[in-house]
Amino acid sequence: MKYTDKRVQTINELVNGCQIIKMYNWEKAMEQRVRETRRFGVKGAIGAGKSTLLAAILGEINLISGKLQLYVDSISYAPQSAWIFADTIRANILLGKPMNEERYKNVIKACCLDIDLLNFGEVGDLLMIGDKGINLSGGQKARISLARALYADADLYLLDDPLAAVDPNVAKNIFDQCIGPRSFLRGKTRILVTHQTQFLVEADQIILLRKGHIDELHIEQPVDNESSNDTLESDSSNDTSETDSPDDNETDWTLNTATTDINSIVKNETSIDGAIKWSVWLQLFTAPPLRWFGFFLMIIFMVGTEALYDFTNSWLALWSGKDENEQRSSFYAYVYLGVIFATLIIALLRAGYIFYIMLRGSTYFHNRMLKGILYTSLRFFESNPSGRILNRASKDQQVLDEALPMALIDTMQYLLMTLGAIAIIGMTNPWVLLILIPLIPTVLWLRRFYMRSSRQLKRLESVSRSPIYALFSSSLDGLTSIRAFDAQIDFLNMFIERIDTNARAYFILFATTRWFGLQLDLITSLLTLVTSILAVALRHQIDPSAAALSISYCITLTGLFQWAMRQSAEAENFMTSAERIHEYGQLTRESHSNNNKSGVLIQPADDWPSRGIIEFKDYTFRYRPELDPVLKNLNLRIESKEKIGIIGRTGAGKSSLLQALFRLVDQSAINGTILIDDIDIGRLSLDYLRSHISVIPQVPILFCGTLRYNIDPFEQYSDEECLTALEAVQLKPLVRNHPDGLHLMVTESGTNLSAGERQLVCVARAILKRSHILLIDEATANVDHTTDRMIQEVIADKFRDRTILTIAHRLNTIANSNRILMLQDGEVAYFDVPNNIDLTQGGTQN
Repeated sequence: MKYTDKRVQTINELVNGCQIIKMYNWEKAMEQRVRETRRFGVKGAIGAGKSTLLAAILGEINLISGKLQLYVDSISYAPQSAWIFADTIRANILLGKPMNEERYKNVIKACCLDIDLLNFGEVGDLLMIGDKGINLSGGQKARISLARALYADADLYLLDDPLAAVDPNVAKNIFDQCIGPRSFLRGKTRILVTHQTQFLVEADQIILLRKGHIDELHIEQPVDNESSNDTLESDSSNDTSETDSPDDNETDWTLNTATTDINSIVKNETSIDGAIKWSVWLQLFTAPPLRWFGFFLMIIFMVGTEALYDFTNSWLALWSGKDENEQRSSFYAYVYLGVIFATLIIALLRAGYIFYIMLRGSTYFHNRMLKGILYTSLRFFESNPSGRILNRASKDQQVLDEALPMALIDTMQYLLMTLGAIAIIGMTNPWVLLILIPLIPTVLWLRRFYMRSSRQLKRLESVSRSPIYALFSSSLDGLTSIRAFDAQIDFLNMFIERIDTNARAYFILFATTRWFGLQLDLITSLLTLVTSILAVALRHQIDPSAAALSISYCITLTGLFQWAMRQSAEAENFMTSAERIHEYGQLTRESHSNNNKSGVLIQPADDWPSRGIIEFKDYTFRYRPELDPVLKNLNLRIESKEKIGIIGRTGAGKSSLLQALFRLVDQSAINGTILIDDIDIGRLSLDYLRSHISVIPQVPILFCGTLRYNIDPFEQYSDEECLTALEAVQLKPLVRNHPDGLHLMVTESGTNLSAGERQLVCVARAILKRSHILLIDEATANVDHTTDRMIQEVIADKFRDRTILTIAHRLNTIANSNRILMLQDGEVAYFDVPNNIDLTQGGTQN
């Protein structure tokens, strides 16, 4: 069970690398009374305890001492990492609450989601979202999460940095329309955690946290108080608008009255019809390392054991048929004893060997499934929720590891014993074979009739189990939000509904199994009756010992034959799990060629890319061939060691540009070429291309293991180099203050680190890799401005002779770039030096 849990955890980390996480690091007690109709701002460095303060208000952590009193009846919450579950946009916003059309429309407009819904076409807010919002941008997920918080009519609103993932212009609009003094939430108490200090000057009370305690408390600050800007070190002068606000006619969005999204990327899970393919059986029994030799050796063990078992009974019958003097001979006793010991030994060897073969086959299937998931395209994860994958990696793999070997060994053992019993009966009472001639085909026909239903029911049961895993995984990710919105009953009812759906399939499967067992009982009882009648009728023609042996074997045959048929049917039903795992092992791998007509991959020099020159030529990028392009006819050249800042409204195609450089989408959806150091990246293998480019992602991804493992998983660098990288991002105190040092254990997805600390670990990982090209996707969105400046200084120092592409919503982050690339609707709006682009006026060209 320990290894099963570890395996499921590994698959879960693979699938859920971006799951929602909250920190648990509050060290000091705090008492803070929140009065009604007030605006509170919370500020502090990374790891100061801002998110933990909100968790304490929500009752998600235990206070060690002191007390926290709330004078509110209801709380609404927008987490730092947006929690999005697989359903429509509307369902994610309503979260089980009844539809109030007027309030819903006001929330959509206040959160600047109206223009996005218009861009989604006719489906609008009924667009099906993939697991964890995989088909949405970071800004869209953040605004949906905020819209959910606003739609809930609560007394207290806890907003954990909801503006970090959107560009400054949208952030300003959202603040004015949702949070500010004349916003949608006017008259409500709201607590805003943010690093964007220009939004804090309008708060009635500001809490500055440092290392888990209140460092400063600013009360009743007027909006026009200039000293507040100095105290808070406001960066509002730098964080200015980067895009124009949408025109009024662009936001004329109406509520969709349709019922479903027929073009949803999340498709219903399907199952294969018909019998299990023989190729699946053979791959299970002929898995490496023994392959066919192991299969034939298993057959020899099976036949040999049964032959010895039947020989012992035949020898016993022969011995008992001798006269009294011969029966006393020790020869018969020694032979019988020797055969018994031989049967015991070979039976033990057979059982161990068959389980070895089955477990090797199970391991082979699991490894192929893991490789299939790892090497398939991201499109697979868009259309398959994590619960669907976890279902196969857990329950189906458990069946393959535990239940299937038992069913198969029983099937093979009892079938051979049945054949042996028929042979003994035929030799002692040949007349019984007359009844077996019609009986065996009848049983085989009955089994075939039963399998047509049971096999499909087993597949249906497996398919109906996936939504349970998906809901369970999603509920764990958003447990804090579910409790904050008091939606436990709604999710419990959804869980019960999915359990009922799965139980219905299981109950019908169980009922059909009992029906099959009853039919076998009737048929095998008939065989026993006929054999007994024949033994009595032919008592003068058959030796009594032979008649007794035939009746004994016939009674034994009744149980053996019935159990063999049951277990063979059960084994075939269990093989549907092997079939489902085998299906993931056959997933289409990412194409190594990018419209490369020759299909021949090239191997550049070992130091590629030595210059870091990037050039886009007539490049068009789609996420799927049937969708509209998100990058359109890009033609631009980035010189060696150049620092490029990339800006644009949420959804403009900024992150898509980085995905294009990593070739993360189906190459059939791409036109044009990307050259790096004059080499078409479409002619490079994917592993070579991606291993030579570094990235600091928008959502930090950490795995369960040591801190050292997370920055150097392949142990390519020394401890000193790892410590130097951590020191550069000011994480060395974290290592120095922990007794395990670099071997500090990071929990699953880094839940024991703050969001900012997780991001710093990703920066340290990039520093170690030392690639000539570094891509940064909103790496400082969740850190304070001091840490942001520190990271920029580190990057400027460590990557001064590297090419850097930086996506940022904080314009001061990219102010020192050589050139600024502005994207608008997937096209290049501006690509020029910062002096020729007026960032303070929405990006207009001077």
